[in-house]
Amino acid sequence: MRMIRCLIVATALLLGSFASAKNSGVGLSVGMGLPFLQQVGLNYKISDRFGLSFGYNLLDLSSGAASVKLSMPELLVHYHPFSGAFFVAAGLGQEALEVTAKDLTTGATAKADVKSMAAIAKTGWMWGLANNGFWFGVDLAFVSPSNPDVNITAPGVPTNSTAYTDTVDAAKKFGETSFTNITFARIGWVF
Repeated sequence: MRMIRCLIVATALLLGSFASAKNSGVGLSVGMGLPFLQQVGLNYKISDRFGLSFGYNLLDLSSGAASVKLSMPELLVHYHPFSGAFFVAAGLGQEALEVTAKDLTTGATAKADVKSMAAIAKTGWMWGLANNGFWFGVDLAFVSPSNPDVNITAPGVPTNSTAYTDTVDAAKKFGETSFTNITFARIGWVF
């Protein structure tokens, strides 16, 4: 929580110091990548060197009686060291995993929810952003979640059984495992 407050204060200071920049703008973006197939974002270009982005990333798959939904809203501060397309960014996100499965014979549904705060480091290119208007980008992010909150719902399964405790352990491990997200294509418009 302290990390979020620090990020909010830093963001407010950046916004205040660059609010009068001539080359600022606000825009929207959409992207696709792995593991997050669907990505949408709101971008605020503060100046040629600094920007902010709020994004929502989603992987939503289902097959028969099972489904997996992985989502992560994120807030990032972007820095363009050469005032061009290349950028580095850092920020926070909240990773949320929801896995459900239904037993076709009994009709019972088991569900696992895992939520973790995540530190995010990202680098990539945003071609055309410096000129406002249409831009295209690619990026690579390193996502490091921690302190997972795990909630398992499994009707009829004793909480002291091996299956239940193994599921809790696997969910906690997932909530603490770092991963990379690659965005193959992101398009946007800055007004």
